[in-house]
Amino acid sequence: MPVFVIVANNNPAAIKHAIQEQYGVGYYEFSNNVWWVSDSGTSKTVADKIGLTNGAIGAQGAVLKFTGFSGYTAQAAWTWLQQFYPEAAPNA
Repeated sequence: MPVFVIVANNNPAAIKHAIQEQYGVGYYEFSNNVWWVSDSGTSKTVADKIGLTNGAIGAQGAVLKFTGFSGYTAQAAWTWLQQFYPEAAPNA
């Protein structure tokens, strides 16, 4: 299932609350304003589900779909990706 990155550029608390309400424990908090969620929809679907579209939750941000990854971070991030998005390939 695709993974989406949700980036808050203001009011991250409102976005985090909306993500928790919609996805339960099925999200990964990458930082205090960036989360990963697994969803079968589109970027627009995810934005709609968390109330980000048109500022409905009083926050601003972006939802981005990704297919690959690269970087250096805590092992928990890579473990989460493998669990929820095993078809994503690391970019070498």
